[in-house]
Amino acid sequence: MRKAYSPGALALVLLFCLLFQIPVRGQQPSATQSAPAPATTRQQKQQRLQRPPAETGRQDVPPARPRATNAPPPYYDYPFGSLTDKYQVISVDDAVSLALANASLYQQAFLDEQIAREDVRQARAAFFPQINLPLTYTGTTPSKLRNPGDPLVFSFVSASAINETTALLNVSGTIDLAGRLRAALSRSRALLEAANAGTRVARRELVLATVDAYYALALTRQRRRLADETLALAEGFVSVAEALKARGEGEEADVSRARTAAATQRDALEQARSAEFAAMNLLKTLTGIDFSTQILTAHLTENVPSVSDFNSYTEDIIRSRPELAQLDAQAKAARAEARAARRELLPDLTYSLNGGFDAGDFRPVGRYSGGSAIISLNVPVFNFGASRSRERQARLRSEQLDIQRELLLRQLRQEFYINRANALGALERIRDMRVASDAAQQNMTSVFMRYRMRKATILDVVDAQSSFAETRSAYYQAIVDYHTSRIRLEEDPARPAFTRAVAGTEPQAGGATRAASAGICPLTLQQAPNIGGLYLGMTLAQANALFPSLKQSPPDKVGVTNAILNRNDLARNQFFDGVQTILLQFVEDRLYFIHVGYPVTNKWNSKDEFVTAVAQKLNVNGDWKPFYDWQDKNVRDLSDLRSVGIECKGFRLSAGIGIEGLGGDQFPRFDLEDMNTSRTIRERAEDLRRKEQEKP
Repeated sequence: MRKAYSPGALALVLLFCLLFQIPVRGQQPSATQSAPAPATTRQQKQQRLQRPPAETGRQDVPPARPRATNAPPPYYDYPFGSLTDKYQVISVDDAVSLALANASLYQQAFLDEQIAREDVRQARAAFFPQINLPLTYTGTTPSKLRNPGDPLVFSFVSASAINETTALLNVSGTIDLAGRLRAALSRSRALLEAANAGTRVARRELVLATVDAYYALALTRQRRRLADETLALAEGFVSVAEALKARGEGEEADVSRARTAAATQRDALEQARSAEFAAMNLLKTLTGIDFSTQILTAHLTENVPSVSDFNSYTEDIIRSRPELAQLDAQAKAARAEARAARRELLPDLTYSLNGGFDAGDFRPVGRYSGGSAIISLNVPVFNFGASRSRERQARLRSEQLDIQRELLLRQLRQEFYINRANALGALERIRDMRVASDAAQQNMTSVFMRYRMRKATILDVVDAQSSFAETRSAYYQAIVDYHTSRIRLEEDPARPAFTRAVAGTEPQAGGATRAASAGICPLTLQQAPNIGGLYLGMTLAQANALFPSLKQSPPDKVGVTNAILNRNDLARNQFFDGVQTILLQFVEDRLYFIHVGYPVTNKWNSKDEFVTAVAQKLNVNGDWKPFYDWQDKNVRDLSDLRSVGIECKGFRLSAGIGIEGLGGDQFPRFDLEDMNTSRTIRERAEDLRRKEQEKP
């Protein structure tokens, strides 16, 4: 269920309309449908752009602009990075899975475990006999000392013939009387347990580091968005302060102070962008995601905890920590090493069994074939204390590991209680900061109104803006603190139930969409986009001919006529598929403002993604800039502060998804406005207000 606007938000919208002396927009988009449908085909667009005057009644239709030959601009221009149209939406579970599969200390620890497993296999193989097949040929020169007529004999006393060939099947091994082989096997098995526990330690550390990096990115992204919104508010107030000074109701000091606050917010925005870029690169390093790919995370507000369920977390969970298991296994290996060293002084029995032949002539080879057995008993006597020293060294290492385990157990208990306290405290902070954020928003609205009535100073306004940003930032920080603290209480942090959240949409870093060619927009008012048959300068009669069900109101005091088109009125026009409402404003029977609004949604990954869809739909290329970089900072409602726009010669095209609330609701819309006519309307409204004030 969608949340309704809060009274503070509605008051803030109405306040901005009053501050800028403009008519309040008629109908707002509702949350009954999904986001706008994709753009129609090229042929359909060209047909609309090239529609003859007879279809609309227009006598001065500007020539249709050819479609841009370049592809639409990529919309993920994140700060200090390269342009890219590649992005990947991941949840915290996705990030953990990618990190575990990526090259890391965990992978190295896993290989160490495999190496230790081979040591166990080698120690176990020492109990079995070794089977060999030695083949030997020995040739000697004949002896020079022999009587004439005697047969040739070998010259070496150790030889049994001049040409001697030996082929045996040898089986040899050790009978473990002393128990050294058993001690070595126990040591290898204990080291394998330690390596396995080390793998789990590395896995846990990697998971925690990845979760921290994931939520750090989500938090820095929210802070960047808050900095962006705060800068927009600051720049909007600069316009208000300048307008008050121009009317003689403000002071130069207020304008200077407002400009200083705006400059400070620009610096804060750049710092927030740098922090977001660093956090994203850290997560890319851990997960192995390509550095040219934009990472989109879940909304922090999609998994906001509300109640405590820590009854199942007790000290007993500490006993299962892999760090303790690793130290226990290392101590077990040290004790096995001490036993092996002690048994070096015990007798050792080996054997060797042979079968085959040893002959100097193959013709009677059967005569020299048979078998043999050799059994050897080795009794160690004295090795100058080397074995005793190795045994004592192993026992000291075991005692050292026991002390280290006791210290680690204390640290883990401390960590357990700190993390549980942090998680419980974060729950309270989440509730408090949500209330504080709503109060700060109402306070900012009140201060703006009081300043308008000259009952508050510029410092009050700046403080209200800062408080509004700080309380929202603290709210998001509390959510992150809860998740990062609670995950440390899990026995296996890679599979915590509370982190199962579907990845949502999140505004990406990097400001406005960059068009294929940056710079000043070369289009003129006559080349402004045609929006489904609607164009700037068309008459009210032409609009009625195009949409017979057009609902219009009488002209107001400054001569502005509002006309509304609802979803049912647009059903036959494919260009407006998914559109919730259209607001048209006429003055002197000429259309000078078009607002196209879509239902409330949260489907867009960023405002830049939505703007790119609008650019494709309207066949517009240009330098899209955020509100605080506009030349004309006139806004019609609060949502304009988060829009990006193209300012051309005589008109402005802006688009955005509004100021997202704590719940992440988006309000997609785009506006086309004749800036010269809008300035005239504002001047009329100001003159009318001045005349009313001059009346007795």
